[in-house]
Amino acid sequence: MAILGPDDDCLHDSGGDPTWAETAWFAAQIPERRLGIWTYPLFRQALGVMSFSVYIWGPDARELWQQPYYRLYWHQPIPADLDLRDFEIDAGLSYKMLEPLQTYEIAYRDEGSVDLSMRFEGIQPAQPLGVEDGHGHIDQLGRVTGSLVLHGEHFEIDCIEMRDRTWSPRRERRERTRLGYSYGAVDAGSAFLHASAFREDGDQRALGGFVIVAPGEQRELRDLRREVDRDADGRPVRVHLSAIDEEGQPFAAEGEIVSQMAMNTSPYFVWVSQVRWQLADGRIAWGEDQDTWSPGRLRRDLPRLVSV
Repeated sequence: MAILGPDDDCLHDSGGDPTWAETAWFAAQIPERRLGIWTYPLFRQALGVMSFSVYIWGPDARELWQQPYYRLYWHQPIPADLDLRDFEIDAGLSYKMLEPLQTYEIAYRDEGSVDLSMRFEGIQPAQPLGVEDGHGHIDQLGRVTGSLVLHGEHFEIDCIEMRDRTWSPRRERRERTRLGYSYGAVDAGSAFLHASAFREDGDQRALGGFVIVAPGEQRELRDLRREVDRDADGRPVRVHLSAIDEEGQPFAAEGEIVSQMAMNTSPYFVWVSQVRWQLADGRIAWGEDQDTWSPGRLRRDLPRLVSV
């Protein structure tokens, strides 16, 4: 397994590659109201520009304009002295690392609309995926606590949710991608991540996965399979996951989508869904499913997906 260190909380060296992109995503949810929350900055270091997005989505909407709140800030200059471990952007987003690779504070304020304050504390070490040759990706589940004021209504935040980081080239012309990224948690001692890619022939390739079976104890997943039930417009409505853990025990989860947003990002289209997962033993977990596509592949494959 790749070794991560405190420097992985910082921006990485792009090597001057203009396609290089780096992200630092945090999520939260309020299950009883079917609300999902994202903060999502993206940096193009070689170009000197960044974007950041804040999404709050709910059960009565799918398109972004219908959601309770979203803001997309594109083509912002990266401040010359920006330190990803402690920064604040003029438009209202701030991150602060309190413990390397473990504890963070996130805040966002848009006066009159949103006042968000969250603290992320990892329930597991950051999980490296493909961290080599200066490229990499991190997944990490953590307890997220804090508060949200949305259009004058106050919500408490207390959930198990995900953060991830990616640093690698991200090419705008790519049109082959189809990915599934699913996760959920009952509590700090029972959670999972299940991520796979779909080849052109429809076969699946595992990207990574694990199941937390007790506090501080987790097992890798293999033989990952993800199947999606869709409505007539191709939107996911149920997700079926299966795998085998490293000790040979089966893993399965059935997910009911309770809220959803259609998200465009660079260079993908994503159905982002809040999911109520039922595990094989009957317990309920809450989390997300991300159904990620290159737009060209989605247009090509969609008729077949909605006809089955």
